[in-house]
Amino acid sequence: MAERRRWSRYASTGAQALLAIIALVVAFRTLHKQWNGSSAVVGRLRPDWVWISFSGVLFLGTYAILIETWREVLRAWRTHLSFANAARIWSVSNLYRYVPGKLWQIGAMGIMAQRAKANPIPATGSAILNVAVNLIAGFFVGAAFGWPLLDLSGHRAITILFVAACALGVVGLPFVLPPLIRLLSRLTGRDLGVDRLPPSAILISLVGNIVSWLTYGVAFAVFSRGIIGSSQGSIGGYIAVYAISYLVGYLVLFSPAGLGFREASMIALLPAARLADPTQALLLAVTSRLWLTALEVAPGAFFLTFDALRRRPREQ
Repeated sequence: MAERRRWSRYASTGAQALLAIIALVVAFRTLHKQWNGSSAVVGRLRPDWVWISFSGVLFLGTYAILIETWREVLRAWRTHLSFANAARIWSVSNLYRYVPGKLWQIGAMGIMAQRAKANPIPATGSAILNVAVNLIAGFFVGAAFGWPLLDLSGHRAITILFVAACALGVVGLPFVLPPLIRLLSRLTGRDLGVDRLPPSAILISLVGNIVSWLTYGVAFAVFSRGIIGSSQGSIGGYIAVYAISYLVGYLVLFSPAGLGFREASMIALLPAARLADPTQALLLAVTSRLWLTALEVAPGAFFLTFDALRRRPREQ
């Protein structure tokens, strides 16, 4: 029995490593394809690397906020992970966003958390909770800061109703989410711990994700300053454009990391929000994709390399 468990553990570790490598390869191929397709546009740039580097710090800082939010959600479930372990799990599982189908990331996050000795029910439940809350928080932030942009079309009543619906969704989240997860538990046949879902976990996740959407938008405004030499319009406009375009890309399940759809949304929204002219919007859409892909891939690649180097002496 012990021998079987050991071989099962080796097989699980090998499968996890293989999937992570596949996700990493797909991510690098995506980045390479984006670079080849946009090199002519990028060649016309005169970037300010001080502002671009500052935006990178803000984006990475937002990742830290999301990681700490996840840790706090687990703690509300009486499950603990060190920041280093949580950062490794979050960063490596984030690579799976580049594999078509968004559920790979959730599954990888839950499995890796379990292998780090986290309780399996909170590990899986918290991963699902964070994705659901992140989407709802993103719609709320996009609506709250983007309603003037939506109102440019002249449909004031529809805009107000949309913003009100998003606000109502945020307020009703603690009441609506547990029944939804309970339904998902029945459909999948897995105990996701909904009966033990603490209300504080939902509140922590909601606050952390709203803050992260705001800091993402600020980082995007800083990045815009480094690419086109100015940050036109309000910070709220950048927050709305980033949130809405990111959500459009995320909701297209067959597109890895929303490739193409996020950029198309950004190219349409930036001029509508008077944040950039059409040429500048194209530049920002292309370069922000390249920059964000690099920032998303780098932490996962670092942890995969670190894990490989740490295991090597034991195998010799």
